[in-house]
Amino acid sequence: MPRDRADIRVIKERIDIISVISRYVSLKKAGASHKGKCPFHKDDTPSFVVSGEKGLWHCFGCGEGGDVIGFLMKIEKISFIDAAKRLAAEAGVEFQTKEQEGDREKLRLAMADAARHFGENLRNTKGGKRAREYLIERGYGEDVWERYGLGCALPGWDNLKRALSSQRGERQLVELGLLVEGEKGTYDRFRDRTIFSVLDLSGRPIAFGGRAFEGEPKYLNSPKTPLFDKGRTLYGLSWARDALSEGRKAVLVEGFTDVLTLHCAGLTNAVASMGTALTQGQADLLGRFVDEVVIVYDCDAAGGAAALRGMQILGNSGLAVRVARLAEGDDPDAVVRRDGADALHEALDQAVPFYRFYVEELRAQVDPSSIGGKERILAEAREFSRGIRSLPLRQAFATELSGLLDLPSEGILRELRRGRRLRPAADAVFVPKDAWTPEEDLLVMLLRGDIDWKRVSAVLAPEDFSQANRPIAQALAESEESPNISELVEGMDEESARRVSHYALAAVRFSDVDKATDDALLKLVQLPSFAKKLSELDREIAACEENKDRDRQNELTLKRVDLLMEKKLAREGMHGNEG
Repeated sequence: MPRDRADIRVIKERIDIISVISRYVSLKKAGASHKGKCPFHKDDTPSFVVSGEKGLWHCFGCGEGGDVIGFLMKIEKISFIDAAKRLAAEAGVEFQTKEQEGDREKLRLAMADAARHFGENLRNTKGGKRAREYLIERGYGEDVWERYGLGCALPGWDNLKRALSSQRGERQLVELGLLVEGEKGTYDRFRDRTIFSVLDLSGRPIAFGGRAFEGEPKYLNSPKTPLFDKGRTLYGLSWARDALSEGRKAVLVEGFTDVLTLHCAGLTNAVASMGTALTQGQADLLGRFVDEVVIVYDCDAAGGAAALRGMQILGNSGLAVRVARLAEGDDPDAVVRRDGADALHEALDQAVPFYRFYVEELRAQVDPSSIGGKERILAEAREFSRGIRSLPLRQAFATELSGLLDLPSEGILRELRRGRRLRPAADAVFVPKDAWTPEEDLLVMLLRGDIDWKRVSAVLAPEDFSQANRPIAQALAESEESPNISELVEGMDEESARRVSHYALAAVRFSDVDKATDDALLKLVQLPSFAKKLSELDREIAACEENKDRDRQNELTLKRVDLLMEKKLAREGMHGNEG
């Protein structure tokens, strides 16, 4: 990395993003931006937009986007360091990397020392007893501990600090996320936890995960460091790489113990995303070794928005993606320990394509026999299809929906296309309707500077945003009133950076920003509350009608009328006097 983030900002301030991208893409002026055909997918209609003012690019066809460094990384298939070096030379910025200073090797040695420290704690200390008992109970004997880099962080605030700081220095340990800076000095990040070492492809420790014996968070992971980027790392890859290359198929699980249990049971092609929010970087990494991925998350996680987005990312990367179903409450680790490896093999053999899995999830949640049910399923499917770039995949998805809804697949394909993002000319003017959610409307206006965070923070906090958009909301909350959007993406994961470029560069216009803001806030904050109360009243009224309790039924009906009036007044209050 450069010596600090200020170096990166100087590089981006001095570099003309239009000039750099024009070396690879033929760009034409279009309003305040430039447009061209995307170099990352077959783009018959120019959908690639570059903003010199914002220092961002985004393709509204394939969804890729980011800053000038991210573009050079992707187009040249080079690392962040190499891309930054090239641009620094152009910008005339003095650029020293950790590699040049010899510090990167020192960081690796410090991580190796930390791994040894945790390993010795597990094997040789009284404080490691709980971790030893936990691991043995899970079926991980001593022969597994060293092979898979297991360890223990002792109770107390400074065990690792005292063991390593004199040799490695506190600054280096903070940089690696091993120590945390507090008001009274530095202290150990990992305390009283079982430790799982995260290794690079060469088998060297680059990060750690710690499982608590009690309390929250249950799992604590290393932060992003010069050695570790969670969005570009897969747990277990160094152990699985030979099996992956030979069989060209990966079993993708969620966590540390899932990988360990599967490897111990002979399923050596298992790797973990360390959470359900799979990134493009992880998909690219898998694509180097395999052609097919079978996802085996627990029942609740598999149907979650983050997991579904990960399936789309893998599918768009050209990988065949299937999903194995587990019983409610099960995870891969539990299945193997309780029923043996054959039970998991059976689940893997019965895995279905991810789009069929999604349709089956819809069938379980919505009755497809009624017109209302069909319309709701189509609305959900349109949202899901936005993340699928491959035409054959969309065709297969439409065929699955056709079977569920008893409707022609050609008509369903038209419906799915109708729901995809509009791609007008860069200087077009339109007001989005169903294509954008209220949350997205707010982020578009915030990132374009139409409104500031203070207006939103009066009723919403970053935690109130969806998981996918929460990093953006958090960055906006921490920034100044008019944030520099190019700086905002620094430190963000790839998916969040793409979302920022999408929202900031989208050709969306609101005829009345104040009204659009009020509408979005109303839908996000007040209307769900009214809907919940009305639903509860409707249930009570139906029960009274069934029990022939007329007095209570009349009372609740009047209450419902009052609530509807209150809802109407709330709408008018948010919109002001509109005449």
